[in-house]
Amino acid sequence: MKNQRIFNKSFLFLFISNFLVFIGFEMLLPILPAYLLSMNASSIQVGLVTSLFTIGAVLIRPFVGYYLIDNQRKSLAISASAALMIITMLYPFLNIIWLFLLLRLFHGAAWGVSTTANSTIVVDLIPKTRLGEGMGYFSISTTVGAIIAPSIGILIYDSFSFDILIWSSVVLSLLAVIALQFVYSPTTVKHEKQPFRFLDMIFEKDVLFQALLTVITTLGFGAIITFLVLFGKQKGLDHIFLFFLINATVATLLRPFTGKWYDKKGPWSIIIMSAVLGFLSLVMLSYATNDFHLIIAAILFGAGYGTVMPCLQTWTVQKVGEEKSGAANATFFSSFDIGVGVSAFVLGILAEWISLEMIFRVVSLSSFIVVAVLVYKDFLNVKKRYKNI
Repeated sequence: MKNQRIFNKSFLFLFISNFLVFIGFEMLLPILPAYLLSMNASSIQVGLVTSLFTIGAVLIRPFVGYYLIDNQRKSLAISASAALMIITMLYPFLNIIWLFLLLRLFHGAAWGVSTTANSTIVVDLIPKTRLGEGMGYFSISTTVGAIIAPSIGILIYDSFSFDILIWSSVVLSLLAVIALQFVYSPTTVKHEKQPFRFLDMIFEKDVLFQALLTVITTLGFGAIITFLVLFGKQKGLDHIFLFFLINATVATLLRPFTGKWYDKKGPWSIIIMSAVLGFLSLVMLSYATNDFHLIIAAILFGAGYGTVMPCLQTWTVQKVGEEKSGAANATFFSSFDIGVGVSAFVLGILAEWISLEMIFRVVSLSSFIVVAVLVYKDFLNVKKRYKNI
């Protein structure tokens, strides 16, 4: 009988490497705009810090997905982690704004390669009958890294300097490269490739529905990343870190149960439940006036958004054959990046006209949109099956 274990040496070292990559990258996010402002950059140039990065990641992923169809995945993952390390080292030496922004484009491309390659390798390592559970565990390295890293970055920057922050990120990237050396990536089976077409590859056509859900769902996450710290200052919430800490803890503790739920029941019920919890979390957060409210919102957010994202990724991968897992992962992460980018841009404009409380309430409706789309699609499928009887 085929080995059904999830936790083995390769899985654990890949988990560690991915976690280090996310920490090293995400800790820079809240600091780079402020650093660019210190270089007398304009508000438009500061906005390009995120936009160019997103463009680089989205544009490279179709090529990565196509390459991963029948090429060695481990070597690409190692190369990408090494590239992230080298690119990060260059930031303190770039005092010309346009060079700094150009580096963001390349940083985004390296990030796109790394996240896609790592997630494709882990799909190869997890038993197919336990894919939901395994992806749930692996996504802890992504979500927890992304949640706690900004606080770590701010702490290092405020306590030491920008250079120390950069070198901390470089060390983490180096450790990620070392960890990847202990990962066994199964040899890919050669498949007959269709000719490369960029527009077809940027979003794998078999998972467009899952990509749409990912973009919509990510709007709420983008609102938290963009506005939560500012919201805390406006409301006098001095322990805003509690939201990040509790969110990560709840998401981590629930992964064994939600992953098994997914494997037994499929994606529909768990995604709908998670979307409802996500809606409640953002509404609760919008009314928060003390730490108790913040903690309740964090628990709901961890149970909602912390569950729905790994489920969407697993569903995306399951919709395609093994040879297209790289393309499916590329589509998922591109959808995630687009959702965050759109959220930051659109909500930033709205924030000029409405309060941050209202921002959270508006974006909470994205959860209901996910539920409505899922239910409507299910209705259409039932109707189609009824006609075929």
